[in-house]
Amino acid sequence: MGYAWDFSSVIRYKHVLIEGLLGTLWLAALAVTTAMVVGIVVALCRISATWLLSWPAAAIIAFFRNIPYIVQLFWFFYAVPVIFGVQASPFLAAYASLSLYGGAYFAEIYRAGIRSLDRGQWEGAKAIGLPMGGVMRHVILPQALRRTVPALTTQTIEMVKLTTVASSVAYFDILYAGKLIADQDFRPIEAYTSVAILLIGALLILSWAASRLEARLRRA
Repeated sequence: MGYAWDFSSVIRYKHVLIEGLLGTLWLAALAVTTAMVVGIVVALCRISATWLLSWPAAAIIAFFRNIPYIVQLFWFFYAVPVIFGVQASPFLAAYASLSLYGGAYFAEIYRAGIRSLDRGQWEGAKAIGLPMGGVMRHVILPQALRRTVPALTTQTIEMVKLTTVASSVAYFDILYAGKLIADQDFRPIEAYTSVAILLIGALLILSWAASRLEARLRRA
């Protein structure tokens, strides 16, 4: 006998699912934006000739890239209150951990983009009298960012998917909303299928927007 699909509970609690999707998108938007900024700062420190900057940056990248994200999330949620005496809400724990985790990956992407540029770019910019900060801001970073759009897109999509892990510390995201709906009428297949469809739709839109941006940058 085939499975009798019944999405009535999903339809009845669609507002819960929509609220969860908004929670996912909100967390992803803030974490990705912060991670990109953190990544630039860490990448610039990593390529610095000063070991007081490059060594700590390398350690930060290695630490956050080599520890599973869920372990970092649990550490922020459970250890921060014990160590610092400050209660971390589910959102704060997810936001902080995901921003730092993503920042480490973005840092390596930026570093690869900067290293891929010809040495003549640096020398030419310095020859016209630009200070090092100006060289980086006006010449190197714009070209590096243009080259790394595909890798940045891939990492952004990965971070959006990782937001679902936040439900493990009771953050109200789309996966947490799906669990609540599934528990109402014991229809987990329909609930999580709806979650998957919404997530796939959001990621397809993100991929399309990134491809449009990449095409525009190629023409520029």
